[in-house]
Amino acid sequence: YGTPKEAVEKNLEKGIDVVLEIEVQGALQVKEKCPDALLVFVMPPSFEELRRRLTGRGTEDEETVRRRLSNAGREMEAAKQYDYIVVNQTVEDAADQLEQIVCAAKHTAKYLREFIDEVEYDAETCCK
Repeated sequence: YGTPKEAVEKNLEKGIDVVLEIEVQGALQVKEKCPDALLVFVMPPSFEELRRRLTGRGTEDEETVRRRLSNAGREMEAAKQYDYIVVNQTVEDAADQLEQIVCAAKHTAKYLREFIDEVEYDAETCCK
């Protein structure tokens, strides 16, 4: 599958935030190629709640649920490599948390480095 790199870059150049919903392996590859990428891991409030949600849907057989739970357990080990964790109590709360994370990230010195450099340059040149 994959996401075309050009499409991502084009949106970023326009100042549009890009959200990729990708599995752990893909996310870690993105971070390796783009160290400024912000990784957010979405976790259930508990493993039991994840089991309840998967079985409650009624869309997957028992073997599929078992396999998904096994995969989830392995993927949760990688959460420590992410920048942020969102605990998905409800979709609305998770969306709010994600929005807050993106907002906060836009106020880091790293993100605003170019702006800081411009103001610093102006300060140096105005008083000479």
